[in-house]
Amino acid sequence: MRALTILSIFCLIAAYNCQSHDLALGQATYGDVVIYKVNEYKYGFPLMVRKSDIEYPEAGQTNFAYIRAIFIKDNVRDGTGGYPTVSAGGVGQRFVKIKLKSQRGYGFNFTVTIYGRY
Repeated sequence: MRALTILSIFCLIAAYNCQSHDLALGQATYGDVVIYKVNEYKYGFPLMVRKSDIEYPEAGQTNFAYIRAIFIKDNVRDGTGGYPTVSAGGVGQRFVKIKLKSQRGYGFNFTVTIYGRY
């Protein structure tokens, strides 16, 4: 019984330390290149929810590559980071719109990497 209690405590500690909100769509394979990479961050303010929208390609640009994979990495690893969602486009398309949203009272820090093939 004692070993079970110690094991469950270690599992809870490991689960607490690994709470990130990463998002991975598609799969990057041989021949795919990074067509877009950005680090998006916003500081937190008390009682506020911070939001950010990322569009690829940006206004006035054209994209000739098909998106093969989208990786959004939450750089805040303690569970207080934000939540990424894809609102339009995505894998198999030539455009994508990504919405980033923080938790109330916290900020966020994401690294967005988009892989494509020409």
